[in-house]
Amino acid sequence: LCKPQVGYEECRYVFFPGCQAGAIAPEAVFKAYMDLAGRLEGGVGLMNACCGAIAKWAGRTAIYEECEELLKNELKKLGNPQIIAACPTCKKTLEEMTGSEVRGIWDILNENGLPKGASQYDRPLIMHDSCSARGDSDMQTAIRKLTDSLGCTLKEVPYNGDMTECCGYGGLVSYVNKELASKMAKSCTKDEDIPFISYCMACRDRFAREGRESMHVLELVYAAPAGNPPDISEKRKNRLNLKRRLLKEIWNEEVIEVNPEYKIVIPEDVAKILDERMILEEDVYAVIEEYHAGGSAVYDEISGMLTSSLRRGNVTFWLQFTEDEADAYTICGAYSHRMKVRTRFEV
Repeated sequence: LCKPQVGYEECRYVFFPGCQAGAIAPEAVFKAYMDLAGRLEGGVGLMNACCGAIAKWAGRTAIYEECEELLKNELKKLGNPQIIAACPTCKKTLEEMTGSEVRGIWDILNENGLPKGASQYDRPLIMHDSCSARGDSDMQTAIRKLTDSLGCTLKEVPYNGDMTECCGYGGLVSYVNKELASKMAKSCTKDEDIPFISYCMACRDRFAREGRESMHVLELVYAAPAGNPPDISEKRKNRLNLKRRLLKEIWNEEVIEVNPEYKIVIPEDVAKILDERMILEEDVYAVIEEYHAGGSAVYDEISGMLTSSLRRGNVTFWLQFTEDEADAYTICGAYSHRMKVRTRFEV
């Protein structure tokens, strides 16, 4: 999503919240954009996209270059505005990509003051610096100035600032080695029993997933607590719902939603498996859609379950389910693998 502020064709600024902010704290993103657009002069556009860091970490150079080309083209359409980032990694990546200064939203808030309704927090907090903020003393100082204006009392810990530990998200560790990522997050929070505050949404999410009380500074600034960490499908839904809300409430554009003709039930234990195996609900719906439209499935007479599969991109998704009635399915299990299933007579 890339849009100029209503009433402008080109803008002086563009807000770049980052992919994790919209997935984890969509209300904070919405309020942040409304605040910036209402208080900064010259127009504030919105670019809700990935900065390319994920592809870069994965070594997918071609995808990163595609992302770079897309972002530069969209920025050009907006008049090459100054980027205001809400994520330290986005800030660092976009500065390297564009060769221009990227400002953090914390800098803008320090200059213009807190918005009305900002939360005041009088409990002690531990500030966890993002690994992308290593070597950036200006960013570290600006964040502490912002939390000071929120009334926060910070407890500094030995491994912070330029010595901060990674939460387990950087480099996609949490996607390729969950156990190691868990150990990394626990190492960041060990021996401490007070809440953590960060300015990286991934850090906030990683700590919350390990059962620690954790918050992002924008949750306080905009009085928009994000709640429990969302699973992989909930993150996807949060991003889509945020996009729909932005288009409808700000740009007066209606987004057509197509609802399936059938009902799918995903029990809680199965939803947990989907999250662990990084299978989206939309992947589940795609398999059922294929079957519902006349696709094939293997029926197990003993369990009464059906097994069907569908290849999406490079991945084949396998689904176990029961057909409870004509247009209702209960999902019993799921698995995915990078493979292609060929029939005996396929050339």
